[in-house]
Amino acid sequence: MKPIATFFFVFTLCLLIVLPQEIAANQEGVVTEQIQQACEHTAHKPLCLSTLSSDPNSQQATNLTILAQVALSIASQNASDITDLVKTLVNDQSLEPRVQQALADCLDHYLDAAEQLDDSLAALTVGAHEDLKTWVHVAIGDADLCDAGFKGLKENVMFHKNKVFHQLCQNALAIAEVSVSAAGK
Repeated sequence: MKPIATFFFVFTLCLLIVLPQEIAANQEGVVTEQIQQACEHTAHKPLCLSTLSSDPNSQQATNLTILAQVALSIASQNASDITDLVKTLVNDQSLEPRVQQALADCLDHYLDAAEQLDDSLAALTVGAHEDLKTWVHVAIGDADLCDAGFKGLKENVMFHKNKVFHQLCQNALAIAEVSVSAAGK
């Protein structure tokens, strides 16, 4: 092969390898107009933008109800992730018994919270918006009860996790409420 032909062959080959990866990388993390609109009404906008834009299901969302479903799913997955973490922490023998007990209580609360958020998703799907609000508030209450279990202890190993979960739930609820008002117009 001639040098110029070799150059074009290698250049084309590189483009065929790099370009699809670059396109795929740019698909996730894009803040669409729908995501921007949904997050405008949340109390924790940066968290809303980062979580929704990183979820591939939100990229094709055509309305706020779909984004509310995605936001509720993210909060539910967060509750499940916290549950998995707590399952490992509760058996850590290096923690004092009162912390282990608080973690055991948190495990129960987060199992309940994940279930409440799954019920919220079902309520959103059938248009039972009052039920949705109730279930999300109960899930938030579960995180608050987890937090309360650490009162009087030196450290709250769940503080940051509880805070983020609380914010995800608040964001999901705000998006769901906006989707209801937008659908009513």
